[in-house]
Amino acid sequence: MSARWARVRAVVLLELRVQRREPLTVLYMLVFALLAMAFAAAGPVELVRDRGAVPRDAAWSLMLASTAITAFGQVITTMVAATVVLRDRADRVADLLVATRLTESEYRLAKLLAALVMLALIYTAIPFGLVTGAMLGGGSFGEAVRSSIPPFVAVVLPTMLAIGALQFAVGVLSGRLWVILGQGLVLIWLWTTAITEMGRGGGPLVALLDPFGSAPLLMATREWSVFERSVRPMPLTSLLIASRAVWLGLGLLAAGVAIVRSAPRRAGTAPAVRVVPAAPRQEPRAVALLRAGTPHWWTGLMGTAWFVTRWMLRDAGWRVLALLGAVNVGVQAVFAAPAADVDGVAIRLLLEHARLFLILLATIYAGELVWREREERSAPLFDALPVAEGALIVGRIAGVVVAQSVVVLGLALSVTAGLVWRGAGVPFGLPALATSQLLLPFVAWMLVSLAVHVMVQQKVAGHLLVIAGWALFSVGFDAAMGSADAGLPAIGWVTVCLLAGSIVLARWRRETAGRQ
Repeated sequence: MSARWARVRAVVLLELRVQRREPLTVLYMLVFALLAMAFAAAGPVELVRDRGAVPRDAAWSLMLASTAITAFGQVITTMVAATVVLRDRADRVADLLVATRLTESEYRLAKLLAALVMLALIYTAIPFGLVTGAMLGGGSFGEAVRSSIPPFVAVVLPTMLAIGALQFAVGVLSGRLWVILGQGLVLIWLWTTAITEMGRGGGPLVALLDPFGSAPLLMATREWSVFERSVRPMPLTSLLIASRAVWLGLGLLAAGVAIVRSAPRRAGTAPAVRVVPAAPRQEPRAVALLRAGTPHWWTGLMGTAWFVTRWMLRDAGWRVLALLGAVNVGVQAVFAAPAADVDGVAIRLLLEHARLFLILLATIYAGELVWREREERSAPLFDALPVAEGALIVGRIAGVVVAQSVVVLGLALSVTAGLVWRGAGVPFGLPALATSQLLLPFVAWMLVSLAVHVMVQQKVAGHLLVIAGWALFSVGFDAAMGSADAGLPAIGWVTVCLLAGSIVLARWRRETAGRQ
């Protein structure tokens, strides 16, 4: 028994070291911390539906905000679980397991433990952000801690363990990213449905369907007045405990089934495999086109743009964030309050419920655009292309813009479908509004992130500066404008794009782009 747990412990420590070196781990913690901080400090982020006059630092507000952040964190939980489960197969090292004394059950158990430990570490950023935000908003440290720690212990931690175990189990049993993503979408749908039904008088069974714990809290405080919600501590009701116990039990049961079903394969017991000669690897069609001769500047630009667009639209992380954003705005549109201005409702839903997904995409993939080739050791191939420097840079930017346009189009179609489903009508003016108020800021965020990365020339530092800068700008600008929905006019975003694009063109060079 001791030898078995020693092997499990070794794999857990190895996985944690790998995850610790991932820049995205720090980025995930920053997202949670800044999101919680922006809410608690009376920033532009609103996480509690129908909060009214209840203060943001009230125990009721912080508890519900914690569940909302955990639901938003479903994106991060999905990414961590998918990485832990599918990375070995993607890196083509999974078959090395047969050369060790580990059984597959031990290996899967170690992977599960490592994923849950890493998620727990990432999610600790939520109470840290709530405490910091409450203090920035004028609250006391002691009161902020007393109001922020109970939500983490009673709701966030068990929910994270349950959802992480479920995502891990689905990944092990299916081996497919789209199945993990599909489960995440189902959980988001259950959460929004339970909250909506609770507002209509739903009972305990509806509350138990909520995977993130918002519905039991709303049911327990349904009869509270605004004053009670502002001053009373949140009760730890039996329904809330039962809800977390049900989902935690479901997650651990699914993870147990996934681990037990793993074959106890050991060294020397691998099934016979017929060796098939590998086909010669073909270079990307865009690269082959550019290698055909010294291309025209425009040909080089188009080939590079096609290559970048194809890469982004086929990337698993890009698809996960884009699809979760589309489902989120579609569900919100189905349950939106009726209004005469359909176009205004549509763009408001997009701005409120898609902005964080777009900021994540712009932040993460600007860095990937700069550093991906160097990390995959394919940069010399692109550096040797007979393409003008400007064509390569402009082509990459053009490819990003095309991929971003596809995401915004999907968001617009999703919110339109939701509004049509509930009979609100078709927002015919949405394409123009989405272009000026959603696509232009999206492109500007990406270009600003690119400019930071090419100036800093260090991936982790670039990510940290971009996410911190966005948070500070967002809080300060929205406070100055007096509204969380306020934003730059179209000409302002175009100016930002031109300035950031000029910096990228001036500083991004092949011989310096990979210096970390």
